[in-house]
Formats: sequence, C-alpha cells, structure tokens
Amino acid sequence: MIRKCTDEDISDEELEKVINPFYDNYHEYIITYVMPEVIAFYIASSYSRNAMWEATFYQHYNSAKDTFNISDDEDYNKVKAEVIKLLRLKYSLEIISENPLDLKKIEY
Repeated sequence: MIRKCTDEDISDEELEKVINPFYDNYHEYIITYVMPEVIAFYIASSYSRNAMWEATFYQHYNSAKDTFNISDDEDYNKVKAEVIKLLRLKYSLEIISENPLDLKKIEY
C-alpha cells in the first residue's frame, strides 16, 4: 500500500501502529544483516590492503559503523559476534587481539 500525501499530520495512533513498527523493523534488519557484513568487510579490507591503523576492535567497529545513520541502540555484542564469525568464515581472518586489534590470516 502506498500512502497518499496530505497536508495533515499523522495521528499518534498511526505513528505508534504503522510508522514506528516500520522503522523498528528496518533498524533490526540493518543491525542483524547489514552491519555485520559491512563491518567485517571494513576490517578485512583495511587489513588486507595494509590500511589498518593500530586501534582497538571497538574503535574499528565504530569507524565502520559511522557509515550507518542509525541510533546507538544495536546490541554491540550480538553484532560483534557476527562480525567475528564473518571475518573467520568469509575472509579467513582470526582476531588474535582486540586491544589493539590484531588479525592473522587463517591458512587452510
């Protein structure tokens, strides 16, 4: 359904029942599926291109996360676990230290 534009404000009820659930769902999708992929790519790419500065995992996480213009209400530990999993499975990288972040290539 496409909503018609009007000059009227939306009602509080419409905000709570329609608009807010839409944004909540969108944010959950970004946090669950998009953020871990982008953050893992950011870390793996900066590492493989020798463009990674000495910093903590959390600092690299926040640098990558800044590309998303959403609030800080994501579950850091949940996203971090996904990032670590993606680094290992998709990029063959293992975190050997988080402070400062240090990685090693996994040889299979």
